[in-house]
Amino acid sequence: MPWDDFLPSNDRLARYRRMFFRLLDIPISVFQIDAMKWTVSSILLLSVIYTYSIKNLTQGVVDESDLKPRTYHLARAKRQISAQKAQLELEEKRRRIYESRSFRFRDLPPEVCLVVLAYCADWPGTYQSLVRVSRDCQRLTFHACLPRIPVTLISPEQVHSFDQFLQARPKLACLVHHMWMTPLKEELLDTSIAIVQKCNNLRSLASNAFIVQESITLHKDRLSHGNCKDLTLLSTRTESWTSLLNTSNGSAFFRQLTHLRLIGDRIPRDLPLPSLTHFSYGSSGSDMSETKASIGLSMVEDKMAYPMLYTVILTRPRTSAGGLRISRAVAKTRVFIFELPPKRTELEIWCDNASQRGMWELCADPPAFVTG
Repeated sequence: MPWDDFLPSNDRLARYRRMFFRLLDIPISVFQIDAMKWTVSSILLLSVIYTYSIKNLTQGVVDESDLKPRTYHLARAKRQISAQKAQLELEEKRRRIYESRSFRFRDLPPEVCLVVLAYCADWPGTYQSLVRVSRDCQRLTFHACLPRIPVTLISPEQVHSFDQFLQARPKLACLVHHMWMTPLKEELLDTSIAIVQKCNNLRSLASNAFIVQESITLHKDRLSHGNCKDLTLLSTRTESWTSLLNTSNGSAFFRQLTHLRLIGDRIPRDLPLPSLTHFSYGSSGSDMSETKASIGLSMVEDKMAYPMLYTVILTRPRTSAGGLRISRAVAKTRVFIFELPPKRTELEIWCDNASQRGMWELCADPPAFVTG
């Protein structure tokens, strides 16, 4: 413990006063005091100048380096705000839907229901799901979709399955409007012919000459398929044409055709086709690469045999790589040449035509749509 702690408080104060006055007695020159003042001022001034200089020298570098990050973060913030706003609007719409009064699909007028269901014809999975919902939905789906579906019957499974379908629901046969019938096995011919005979409300048919002859031209005393105006014949031999046209039904059937496509290298002359407006010939395979466009040109010019003929299309495989290429055989004529990709099949061509987005629409005047 320091000794001065034992002194009385008054004595300690007196001692501190004496020490303070002794310090005041130390001589300090006036020049030293002025020098000290200038030294302190100089230090402060240099500090300010140094700080300002460093700030100016580094300001540009910092701005340039931070420009892109700042822009990125700003854009990101705007996107997040927009996403949050869109999410809130979506939740508000959902809330209104939940709170609003719902209605059953069957409460709509039948005409509206059929229009809505008709759009499902292009999606087999959706169509198959709808026919399993209920009996009412199944009935509406059949009436809306069957007239639009291109029915393709090729394999034994397809032929037998569709035959069983018609046997279970014979009244639906009249709703089938588009059919491709080319059975792979000879033992399926009788079943195939019976199917075509039942579907007597066809609008378009693709098959061989034998099935057409047995199911239409030689069937009953009168023409049963009066609404079929679009025919695709596959590989018809010369003698087959005589059998097709040798009956009154056969002649009447070909006279009502407006669209005809022949696949093969045999195109008969002087066919009774007074109603024909669209004609196509050739093939998508490599065997018809030399088919001449002069056949189509002569048919367009022959107004006595084909008074209504407006468009002729020659199809042949494309010799170079690429997609579909369309050109005119002669400028300012309605004779077109379709050069098809190698993998393009006749079944695909027919399905597009049956769905009204095929070659006839491509050559419409003006075209319904354009392909790349």
